[in-house]
Amino acid sequence: MRESYCGLCDDCQLGHHGFLQTVARLKEYVTRFRANWWIHCFPGDETFDFVEFRKGLDWFLVHKDCPSCKGGRGTELCPIRDCATARGFENCSLCPDLEPCDKFDFLLAEFPDVKINLRRRRLKLKAREFHKRLEGNRK
Repeated sequence: MRESYCGLCDDCQLGHHGFLQTVARLKEYVTRFRANWWIHCFPGDETFDFVEFRKGLDWFLVHKDCPSCKGGRGTELCPIRDCATARGFENCSLCPDLEPCDKFDFLLAEFPDVKINLRRRRLKLKAREFHKRLEGNRK
């Protein structure tokens, strides 16, 4: 399972069966319809590099097992990972300073829900703990 401190890996489509099927199907369609043969029909700057496009599709099919930042990948200079490991948190949903944290600023433009997802994770963990306590009291 892919895991990260920031929670982005929870929603990652790399390796997701449906995503890979879609990529493989798209690659098959592009090849079958020989779309690159028709590129000369479009004027000037409206060209498209189908060779590079197919390389991109192949990239997804080959790189389907990202081990995430906890598995040794990710950017080496991630302030989120550095902070979480320094503070001993398994992930940022456990951090009491999540709300005011500015270490997520570089992610928010592309992933505006990243902190919302971490708050959801926090609530799910609290609910699990509550249910465990209830189960313990019943015995």
